[in-house]
Amino acid sequence: MNKKTTWILAPLAAATLALSGCGDDSSDSSAPSATSAAEATSSGEAAPASNMMEKIPSPFVMTPQMDPTYVGSVDGTDAYIALARSGDDMVAFLCDGNEMWTWMTGTMDGDKASMSSPDGATLTASMSDGTVTGQVSAPGMPDKAFTAKPVAAEDGLFRATTNHDGTDYTLGWIMTPDGVRGLERQANGSTTGGIAVDRNGDDMDDRQRERRQERREQLDCDEMTNYNMWLVAQPQTPPVAEMVSMNSVQMEGC
Repeated sequence: MNKKTTWILAPLAAATLALSGCGDDSSDSSAPSATSAAEATSSGEAAPASNMMEKIPSPFVMTPQMDPTYVGSVDGTDAYIALARSGDDMVAFLCDGNEMWTWMTGTMDGDKASMSSPDGATLTASMSDGTVTGQVSAPGMPDKAFTAKPVAAEDGLFRATTNHDGTDYTLGWIMTPDGVRGLERQANGSTTGGIAVDRNGDDMDDRQRERRQERREQLDCDEMTNYNMWLVAQPQTPPVAEMVSMNSVQMEGC
């Protein structure tokens, strides 16, 4: 993966500020909610097919992944990709935890998939022996190869929405055995924070150490602490509990 500057999701100045979504609800609720069919994505992107969006689970609720769901990495980048299928309909999320945030929709025809997004992202893929391989492109990223495999327990594609003080937020996470990529965006499409966490291991290389140091320099330790406090206050589903642990790793040295 390329070395990039990445951000841990900030608490938006308060530990109690909720992650999330682009919904129509204007109440002052900070509790995460399941994805609404009415929500929008970033500026210039139309929301994926509403029925598919509604099936993407929130990390804060014990809801199973769509079956099947596949997750993997994009060659030569920091981006992860997740694909989910319901019948012949498919949705994909491409995210690098920095700026890249693209939702694509399309269909599966036999063992071939084709998806696109209003902002010009495209994906073509094929399935063989339960593994999805293909090519994906997005604004600022030319064609790249990817491989995605069926999700393991507690991994997958997650999305949550909420409203705080009349402002909508949306959160998208991709959790894989190797780490997490995700972004938090306001309803107007501006990015308010992101996450790119590699699971800690004894073989962590210099690139990972450098990225961790960059994150510490970019964000005040108090912000990272507040974010972790917010996560701890949420229902401790397996994805959230794992995120608490992974975010704590990023705080080492604070």
